[in-house]
Amino acid sequence: MLITENVTLGPSQSVGSSKRGTRNIIPITGGTLSGRLTGKILMGGADYQILSPPAAIDAHYLWQTDDGEIIIVRNGGSFGGLVPTFEARLDGPYAYLNTGRYLSSNPGRGEGGVALTFFESTHLR
Repeated sequence: MLITENVTLGPSQSVGSSKRGTRNIIPITGGTLSGRLTGKILMGGADYQILSPPAAIDAHYLWQTDDGEIIIVRNGGSFGGLVPTFEARLDGPYAYLNTGRYLSSNPGRGEGGVALTFFESTHLR
């Protein structure tokens, strides 16, 4: 396990049919991080879900670590195949996140929203 996050969510908003399928937007309102790094999830992100088969997640949001670093998170893909990517400051303590390979659990029930766990992977190219 690399990181576990508990993400709080706002009410979803249906976009309806779009060129990429039926869309649903779920605002990300905050949350907490634990594991290799600790911190919080900042308000302002969202999951731009595609509900048409195959259903997919397309979440974009920010982490703020306890030592003040900001990390951009994008977690996407179909259920059972979520692949997160991270963008951290190149000369910062979390620069290793920029080049690592990671997998994400499917969202599960969490306090005020959903919980996810991120894992390091050596099986991705």
